[in-house]
Amino acid sequence: MVRKARWASVVLLLAAVAACGQQGSPAVTVRVGVILPLSSGVATAAASALRGAQMAADEVNAERAVRLVLVTHDDGGSPQKSIELFQRLSADAGVAAVVGGLTDMVAVQLSSLASATQTPLISPGATGPIPFAGQYFFRTALPSAVQGRALAEHALSKGMGQASVVQDSNEYGSAVADGFAQALRAGGGAVLSQHLFTDGTRDFSSVVRALQRERPQVVLFAGYPDEGEVFAKQMAQAGANVPLLVPDSFANDEAAAALGGRTAVVASVFFADSPFPRVRAFVREFRTRYGRPPDAFAAQTYDAIRLVAVAVKRLGAGVFKAQDQVDRQKLRETLAGTRDYPGVTGTITFDRLGNPARDVQLLRVDGGKLVVLP
Repeated sequence: MVRKARWASVVLLLAAVAACGQQGSPAVTVRVGVILPLSSGVATAAASALRGAQMAADEVNAERAVRLVLVTHDDGGSPQKSIELFQRLSADAGVAAVVGGLTDMVAVQLSSLASATQTPLISPGATGPIPFAGQYFFRTALPSAVQGRALAEHALSKGMGQASVVQDSNEYGSAVADGFAQALRAGGGAVLSQHLFTDGTRDFSSVVRALQRERPQVVLFAGYPDEGEVFAKQMAQAGANVPLLVPDSFANDEAAAALGGRTAVVASVFFADSPFPRVRAFVREFRTRYGRPPDAFAAQTYDAIRLVAVAVKRLGAGVFKAQDQVDRQKLRETLAGTRDYPGVTGTITFDRLGNPARDVQLLRVDGGKLVVLP
């Protein structure tokens, strides 16, 4: 009886030691490159994205299963500089992935390098088409063509099948407009006209006159708030009260206010006033840390960093194929297999092109403020 008791005590002691060893085992540590245009024309968006990245890494590190070391670089908005930075990061065997390519132009350049170096790349901002993206490209931003389709489906559901399109001639405006036009026609609607403008346009009078002749049920404005504010004012001055549909560049209160109280529906991937608990918790923590609400760039970058961490955690020590040498192919496969990840930008499942397959959140501009569309 004494021997059995002693043996039982030894077994319990060994179990306790093993448990302590597991709890105290070192976290899997990897480096994650972050390339953002911190000193560029979109510096505000880049700074917000960096805050989201830092917050995500801090949270992951506090959980202790994975330790992320962010290696942050400023590409200054230059595709060439971003290429040099990506090459430097991909040459570091301890870098698991790169989060970057905030703009379409940079993401297009980096996506081909990602394939060439077999380095997973997650863009938190690119919304346009990424030709020849390859298997190593992912994004947490909402593709502009998907936004266009969602806005078209909304218009059709409200009996507004006769639409005119006013679009920026850049890649963003073109992709939103093309997605909208294809979906509207497929649903039995008609695009009455497509009016092109360029960045910096300040005179939409000829477009407004054309719209008054066409008398559409709804107008898609596929562009950015700077020109959108001018367009909305000139529409109001002409007494044209046609409802507007706008993409995610208007998915913040400042941009919504620029529409001057006009009725509009906005396609969005993130809404800071969302009632969902995980979004509310994210917004609350972000405000506490930074004294301001997060925007879509912060949320999309936060999700990108967390997705890398989830993939590393799933692989554990298997993320390395040698000491401090990440098995990036295995990490890419794990990222590609992401299903129903509960991000703050929605439930994410990557499709075969690395796009997040998820629903578009539609918002309504109400008195210059954004509210969730019922």
